[in-house]
Amino acid sequence: MRTILLVAALLLPSVVSGQSFSCRFGTQPACLDYGDKVCSSFGKCVDSNAVCFDSFQCDYEGFTCRSNLTECADGYDELLDTHNALVDDYNDLLSEAERLEIRVGDVESCVTWASSLDEAKACF
Repeated sequence: MRTILLVAALLLPSVVSGQSFSCRFGTQPACLDYGDKVCSSFGKCVDSNAVCFDSFQCDYEGFTCRSNLTECADGYDELLDTHNALVDDYNDLLSEAERLEIRVGDVESCVTWASSLDEAKACF
């Protein structure tokens, strides 16, 4: 029985410290009570229902809960870049189609009004 108590006494500090987190210099940790909220100076708030503080959760972005904000933001930026590239491609194709439509109209009109085969060939 003494051995079990000794092992438990030795393991208890490591279990407690394994669930702790540290804060950057100049910041202060907070324990939230029922209904409490913590809000940063940027207006981002976290309430007592947040699941936070796994290892390396705090970084230059502050902290995030249940997801990785950096990966989400990177994914959004990639999708935005893809979207913008598609819009640019669409606009280029639309411009080319309009240019070709005008050219076809000019050739059609030229051929319609041509009075000889040579004049019609000259339309191209």
